[in-house]
Amino acid sequence: MFARRIITLCTALFSQALAFSSSSNSNFVVYWGQNSGGSQQSLGDYCRDSTVDVIALSFLYQFPNTALNFANGCETKFEGSDLLHCPNMASDIKYCQSQGKIVVLSMGGATGAYGFSSDAEGSSYADTVWNMFLGGSADKRPFDDAVLDGVDLDIEGGATAGYPAFISQLRSHFSGKQYYITGAPQCPFPDAMLGSTLNSAWFDMVFVQFYNNFCGLDAYPQGFNYDAWDNWAKTQSVNKNVKIYIGAPGSQSAAGRGFVDAGTLNRIVNDIKQKYTSLGGVMTWDASQALSSSNWGKSVSANLKSGGGAPARRKRTTSTGHQIMTRAANVTSSGTEIPVRIEVVQGKDADRFGFSVKIRALDAPMGKNWELKMPLPDGAGISDAHAPGFDTSVHDGHLIVRSDSDNNAIADQNMSIHLHVAGKLDSGMSRRFALPDPAKASLLFK
Repeated sequence: MFARRIITLCTALFSQALAFSSSSNSNFVVYWGQNSGGSQQSLGDYCRDSTVDVIALSFLYQFPNTALNFANGCETKFEGSDLLHCPNMASDIKYCQSQGKIVVLSMGGATGAYGFSSDAEGSSYADTVWNMFLGGSADKRPFDDAVLDGVDLDIEGGATAGYPAFISQLRSHFSGKQYYITGAPQCPFPDAMLGSTLNSAWFDMVFVQFYNNFCGLDAYPQGFNYDAWDNWAKTQSVNKNVKIYIGAPGSQSAAGRGFVDAGTLNRIVNDIKQKYTSLGGVMTWDASQALSSSNWGKSVSANLKSGGGAPARRKRTTSTGHQIMTRAANVTSSGTEIPVRIEVVQGKDADRFGFSVKIRALDAPMGKNWELKMPLPDGAGISDAHAPGFDTSVHDGHLIVRSDSDNNAIADQNMSIHLHVAGKLDSGMSRRFALPDPAKASLLFK
């Protein structure tokens, strides 16, 4: 009996140690329900080990006239109704939660008929979701007495109205347990469908889809824009502790573009962990592809949980050559001030004999006509400049970056660029470059 009690206690502590934590940077999120890979297992099968921490049930694909679809995961309906009734999923939801996972309902998706015509409609539908899927009560609950842990907004079409009101009303019901609001924007910032909602409503986690776009994982490091989402999390979001997740396709066939193998993704994740405190983990589409026989998902999850990549520090210093300048620059055409950060850093993603330069506006577009001029270390020159929409050159020992006045897509966004620059070693410094001093940079608006 004593031995059995010890085993029981150890099992409970082990399960608790593996439980989802909203403050962690090692969570692994999977979307489940659409069987995109053709090998989708039951929901409970994905909760039998520590690989998965969050499951997003996909999808509630039609609203406010509620309709669900989980492919082979649930095919039964309430009698006399088209509404799915999923007692097997209900049992699995409870099992997953008992294993320390959280399960949220994803609303929207790439196809479907959904959206609100007004704030009033969004607010009203929040009551419906609360009663049908969360802590309320209704005559027909698709998952019976199972209580989900929150909702996810994967809004890729329809109108943009009503979502802040929906979130506000839904959160007004939250009591008795921890509930979560998550979102899944695409990586171009700001997201066309969720951008205004992200800026005005509470989100606990944001699963950024870094695929099927120019800013995806396949564009790392030059075109990969995690920094824009990190900046949003820390300066614009309602919840300043919101966590950003790197969304990745679970296989080559899971997306049109953006898939990277597990080793490559693990290196990216480790790099992001070192640089940004906003990271919450990795999200993947979807379970049937990421957790197939390829073991892609297990490798990514294991890397997250192994502590790969040291956590980012909030306070940055110049002891390793990492220098930061933040200044307010006057835009003469409008008379307003734009906070701009110019960052020079020697990092993993630079060439062996080189450094990186990052420039970004912190809370407003810089406009169409500007020029950055930064003195370079003696002998430096550009070897590999990746700044689509910008002109780069070296003149009289200065790195010069000019905007492209015709590039309206960039001018209309919070500007962020990343350059690789070649230089030479200082005498006596092993594999360390003399970095240009950003305090000596000039930023002109024309």
